[in-house]
Amino acid sequence: MFRSWRFAIVVGVLAAVVAAGSAGAAKFITGADIQNGSIGLRDLSRAARRALHGRAGPSGLTGPQGPAGPQGPAGPSSLSTTVRSQSFTADGSGTARGEVRCPEGMVATGGGVSPGALFTVTDEPSSDARGWTGAADGAPGAPMRVVVICTPGSATVLPTGS
Repeated sequence: MFRSWRFAIVVGVLAAVVAAGSAGAAKFITGADIQNGSIGLRDLSRAARRALHGRAGPSGLTGPQGPAGPQGPAGPSSLSTTVRSQSFTADGSGTARGEVRCPEGMVATGGGVSPGALFTVTDEPSSDARGWTGAADGAPGAPMRVVVICTPGSATVLPTGS
């Protein structure tokens, strides 16, 4: 019986200590308990950080117009463009070949081949850049048209790969 009485006292003291400790931990922390400026963003949950982002406010007033920029370069006083074309007929083997040249003092800026019923084989500027060449294959006697677009100027032909 002596042992059970001693055991009862020890259990009672432990129960009192545990009850007192948990009662102190059960206190809620309020805003009054937190010092201003003591909680940083990293201390907040993700949800709390997202809630801090509000909606964008209204746009501000338009600022004053800036100074005028510098004068741009003068454009051409006139641009003369000439388009020339010529039809070529496929020979007995079914191949049509042709070149259309620009007038003197002008260079080719573009061109093309309209093969009709033929299949285009060559469609490119001439080797001196002053005309357009084309070739097409198909039925003998079929027509092909070569067109060149020319503008005043000179051309420098660079070697392939330059």
